[in-house]
Amino acid sequence: MKVLKIKKINMNSHRNKEYLIVLFIGFILLFSACDGRPRGIISQSKMANVLTEMHKTDALMDERGITFNSYSNKVPYYNFIFKKYDISKAEFDSSLVWYTKNPQIFNNVYDKVIIQLTDLQKDVTKGKYHAIDSIELRKIRYNIWIKRSSYLLTKDSTRTHLDFEIPNQNFFYKDVYVFKFLQRISPEDSCKNQFISFQINYTNGRVHGVIKKVKSDGVSRRYMFRLMAIYPYKIKSISGQLLGSSIYKGKLNAKIDSISLTRIFDPIMQTEILKTLQKTDPKNYPTTVLPQSNINNHFPTRNKRSLILVK
Repeated sequence: MKVLKIKKINMNSHRNKEYLIVLFIGFILLFSACDGRPRGIISQSKMANVLTEMHKTDALMDERGITFNSYSNKVPYYNFIFKKYDISKAEFDSSLVWYTKNPQIFNNVYDKVIIQLTDLQKDVTKGKYHAIDSIELRKIRYNIWIKRSSYLLTKDSTRTHLDFEIPNQNFFYKDVYVFKFLQRISPEDSCKNQFISFQINYTNGRVHGVIKKVKSDGVSRRYMFRLMAIYPYKIKSISGQLLGSSIYKGKLNAKIDSISLTRIFDPIMQTEILKTLQKTDPKNYPTTVLPQSNINNHFPTRNKRSLILVK
């Protein structure tokens, strides 16, 4: 029987060293691609981080009133994310296509995204990024919008503008009113100098509000107006125009959606204000204890008007 002799490998040889290096790199590539990712596809952990940053950016744009209907319009706002994680838009797009074709792996990625966003929400709730305001916590908030939540204006519409008025619902000095909605005006709309107005009307004829010019470029935008009742007068109503214009030519093409009008007030502070007024001006503010819902009926009146133009 012939005995085979195995020669001992000379580890000092240059050729064997190269062989081991190649073998080592092969093992690394094998384990890094254990989820079947082709070369150039972003890893699950990095993809989760990128998507988390995108969701945070979307939330910030939404809060600032910047709304787009397509991904391509958002890309300029995502460029800083691509730079942060050292990837290109093309790499992200091709990776997104691959992950969508592999839903089980994509679900794993989004599990990581949800965990990151949930942890972020917990940090915000705990006051990690800002101090918790006890006064803010005791404020009452509720929607006082009593009309339709959406409107669509076309060439067949019977109205040429959208105005509204919310009558007094126990409104009071130092109330804050937050008005939000989505608006899209098509370039085909023939109206000129379109605008939005939002104002507080007092029984003495005074008006405090804002006016904002809007664009008819087909982009959906989220608008938010915040007004405080800064005058200690009785409030008649909250009113304005969701869409107005200086010139109407008969061809409308606009949509307003997701309308809300929130009243925010501090019942404890308003009660203290009433007590002070009862001491300093007992004639107009009798010391009879009033229900919180009726304290707005005891304010003096003056005759002034103020509107603010928001550019």
